[in-house]
Amino acid sequence: MSAKKNDDIQAECFVKLCELYPVYRRVICKLFDAKEFKFTKTQQMIIMTLWLYKKTSLSQLATLISTSNEQATRAVGQLVKKGFVTRERNEENRRLAEIQLTPKAEEAIMESQSRVRERFPKSLKCFSDEDAAELYENLSKVGEILMKAERELLAVENIDE
Repeated sequence: MSAKKNDDIQAECFVKLCELYPVYRRVICKLFDAKEFKFTKTQQMIIMTLWLYKKTSLSQLATLISTSNEQATRAVGQLVKKGFVTRERNEENRRLAEIQLTPKAEEAIMESQSRVRERFPKSLKCFSDEDAAELYENLSKVGEILMKAERELLAVENIDE
């Protein structure tokens, strides 16, 4: 593929992601009802990110959820008080705080996943089993590609620091 065509398709991919973002965010926010789980949207992002990455520094977490260090610090502090995350100093670099989920948070995630499984099929009755299977397969592939790109971006950011 020529460099021009490659740039075009990469730009189109980005445009498509931007188009899907409002729909995706709306669907996710509906699934994690703030009244039911008592998490702000930032707290939801932190919990979902830690579920995926397991342990991360506070500054890395802020980068991963695209927010300021101050907002991430505030949200993490609230989650620590509620018993959903721990914040511990890195043994090798005492300036870094490592954030990870507690068993209480993992239980809440499992509960939310269970409730989502109950709720989600009702909200998408228009999907046939074949469409749902194809969507799952494609979302899995998109997830793999985005995670690979994110790992590469994070590696570049770490080199630049």
